Amino acid sequence: MSNAYNMFTFVLCFIILIVLSNCESVHKIQGENVTLHFPYPCDNTEVTLQQSNRRPFYRSTFGPDLILLQLDQVGRFTVYDGNSSDSCYVDLMISNLMKDDEGTYILFVYKDGEILGGNIQRIYLEVGHPPGKASCVVGDEMDGDWVSLDCQANAGSLPGKIVCYQSGVWMPTLAGPTETGSLLKQTILIRQSGPVFCCSSLIDEDRERCECKDTSHYLSDGDYIDPCPTPSPTLLARSTVTTVLIPSTSTESNQSNQYSSLAPSTPIQMKESKGNQSISDLAIVFLVLMIILLVVVIVLVVFILKTKNKCNKNANDPSKTDNSMPLLNGHVIKSQATNAKHTENHCKVQHSSPTRPNGNV
Repeated sequence: MSNAYNMFTFVLCFIILIVLSNCESVHKIQGENVTLHFPYPCDNTEVTLQQSNRRPFYRSTFGPDLILLQLDQVGRFTVYDGNSSDSCYVDLMISNLMKDDEGTYILFVYKDGEILGGNIQRIYLEVGHPPGKASCVVGDEMDGDWVSLDCQANAGSLPGKIVCYQSGVWMPTLAGPTETGSLLKQTILIRQSGPVFCCSSLIDEDRERCECKDTSHYLSDGDYIDPCPTPSPTLLARSTVTTVLIPSTSTESNQSNQYSSLAPSTPIQMKESKGNQSISDLAIVFLVLMIILLVVVIVLVVFILKTKNKCNKNANDPSKTDNSMPLLNGHVIKSQATNAKHTENHCKVQHSSPTRPNGNV
């Protein structure tokens, strides 16, 4: 009974001390680094540093050594106990923050074995973490060779999403992202051919395709799990050999009939030589020349046809022939005949005029 009472009293006092002490908050994201600064008066006999209600992992009387109770803290936690002018301080440096590092860090100051309640320092460290790694299964078939990809990941404290890349291209989403309980879910639209790589990320973060490799589908023999593999020197030396992968169309389903994967096929080796490349270049040049020659011939034929049609049109037009001279001569002849007729009539008038009274003609 007395042990339970003592424990209750200790916990109550601990809570009261925490409530009465000063507190500040620091917000960081998983993977970042942080330094927590705890000032304290120099006229003390000992200081301790602990996380929440765990046992202290640092005591000034023990020197710079840390008593780390968790293995994942080793190498990431560093404490520096220093002083400047008339004030002392403890700096806790944490690298590569993890989700378990979140909590309240408390500095207790002792003098002659008693806690100085007014000098307790508290810093609440909040570590925001993105969703966990994504996992996906092939879902319903869509139009053509399109298929849905149902993906999920453990939800994080920060809003997240799931993205997929196929053949280096970002694939569109069909639904989501949505959080159901502790899971982040999203449906992606992909094709049933070509490797696809998916990963989770923050909602306002654009993961590069080379970093997106939580899960993959439709990988053929010889494909890398890495979406952006770096070719080895051996592969670079064999640059004259090209591998063509022909995926098979056979699929296999599980009991729920919601998962299907494209079965890979055997790669085909094709060799290319410099001679073949030269022949290909010559063939392209010859084809271009033939096209140019064909265009020139067509232009000449069109020009000849237009010229011939123009000549025929001129030949059929009477106004543009040599018959103009006979018409002109006929017009002259007709004019001469008219003048002769006028002269003859004038003569007849003169012969038919009456004689004068004196008998003179």
